[in-house]
Order: sequence, then structure tokens, then C-alpha cells
Amino acid sequence: MLFSELSPFASSFSSIIVSEIGDKTFFITAILGMTYSMSLVFLGSYTAMVLMTLLSCFFGFLLPQILNPTYTHALACIMFFYFGQKLLREFWSTETNENDDEEQEAVLEVNKVKSKLSKQSDSKNISNLEVLRAAIALTFLAEWGDRSQITTIALATEETFVVLVGALLGHFICTSTAVLGGKMISSKISEKYIHLCGGILFVLFGLHNIKMLL
Repeated sequence: MLFSELSPFASSFSSIIVSEIGDKTFFITAILGMTYSMSLVFLGSYTAMVLMTLLSCFFGFLLPQILNPTYTHALACIMFFYFGQKLLREFWSTETNENDDEEQEAVLEVNKVKSKLSKQSDSKNISNLEVLRAAIALTFLAEWGDRSQITTIALATEETFVVLVGALLGHFICTSTAVLGGKMISSKISEKYIHLCGGILFVLFGLHNIKMLL
């Protein structure tokens, strides 16, 4: 009983960690945290993550009510194997400067928002509400359709509440890490090996779903 309850929790928690560390959302939060109030950036970014996770778990809960559970497990299996092979291919093809593309994209996104804020008001007088809204909007848009969202939906077809708790805890840790020291940590941790761990993890998720189909 304990293993059956722990497994979805551990699966959702670990999938968030390997998906979020070093991705575009992580860099967006880190850059905003270096520019504006860390507490406001954390509140905004984590609020977006909570909203996204709630939506994902709702979709995951809804799917088995609409489709036969066999089909939902088959779809989840396909998605897990797809993301697993994608991450493993990224591991083999990634060079040592693998974080640069994600970081550059994040910088561009943040700069766009900063320029809009500076046009609306003097940069020194940007309100807390504007920073909060920027953090929420940037994080939510960056996460929509992301690997972690699709994975949460797939996992939530089994144990929705347990998956929700695991995903929220994973996002809490990733968002806190990004705000407190994302720039430094991303330079110390190789995304190449995060891809390897993530690829293996998603392949295991796929194998687990095959077992449930048999």
C-alpha cells in the first residue's frame, strides 16, 4: 500500500525536477530574481506553476472519465517513450555549452517585459503589482505545452491528488532554487546529465504503463 501511494508521488516529483532544472522557465525566474524583488518573483512564478499544475491534474483526472483507461495508459506510454528518447538523444548530441540556448531565450523574454515596464513607468518606480504580473505571465506562457505539463497530465490519470502534491513540491524546490541562485547553480550542474537522468526516468514511466496494459 505504501509503495502504491509513494510511486505516483515520487514519479511526479522526480519528473518535475529533471524537466525544470535548467530549462527556459528556470532561467526566466533566475533572471527576474536578480533584477527585481526575489520574494515577489518567487510568489509570481510559483503562483503560475500552481495554476498550471492544477490545470494539468484536472485534465489528467478528466481523461479517464472520457476515454477508456486502456487508451489513457496507451497514450501516456507513447508520450513517456517519446520524451524519454528525445531526452536521451539530447544527451548524446549536447555539447558543454548546452545551457546557452535556453538562457538566451529567457533573456530575450525578460528583456521584452522589462522594456514594456520601463515604457509604462520609470524603472525605479515599477510597482510590485507589475513585477508580480510579469512573473506570473512569463512563467505561465513558458510552461504551457511544456514537457513537465504533459507529463503531469499523463501521471495524474492514475493518482491525481498524490501526483498534484508531488508536482507542487517539485515546482516549489525548482522555483526556490532559481530565485535564490539559479544563475550560479545552472553553471555548476550539467544539463547534459539532467537529460540522461530524465530520459531514463521517462523510459521507466513508459515501461510501467506497458505493465499496466498487460
